[in-house]
Amino acid sequence: MDHFGIGNAIRAVAEIYFRSCRRTGRTTTLLESVKDGDRVVFVDVMQADRFRRLCIERKLRVDCIVIDPQKPYHLMHQRMSLGRTIFDHVWVEQFYLNRISECEAEIDRMQKDSSGFGTPHIETRRKAEEISKWSL
Repeated sequence: MDHFGIGNAIRAVAEIYFRSCRRTGRTTTLLESVKDGDRVVFVDVMQADRFRRLCIERKLRVDCIVIDPQKPYHLMHQRMSLGRTIFDHVWVEQFYLNRISECEAEIDRMQKDSSGFGTPHIETRRKAEEISKWSL
């Protein structure tokens, strides 16, 4: 149990940052930086197809693939990129949020596995109050 709500605070800060970066031209910057042979990783087909069309308009041959941010190791099952492999900003955001959740779950597992018998394994009122302070 993250008694102090640190995981929720980190998640809240990350989400605020991600929201503040919207409409700042990250996709345009990415489009301007890619070169023939590069590969860009996206979270879904819609975003990959949109970026692929933008690349075609610029006469660029860029490989746009979809990899689940919760399973990044699937990237290693893809063929080797001719150029760089670049992760779209939405992919990176989801990857970070997933890792924060994994850290929280690991802390919960360690707490449960190292606590003696009879120790309650339920959320307490205090934990719920702490979480509510940091949840969006």
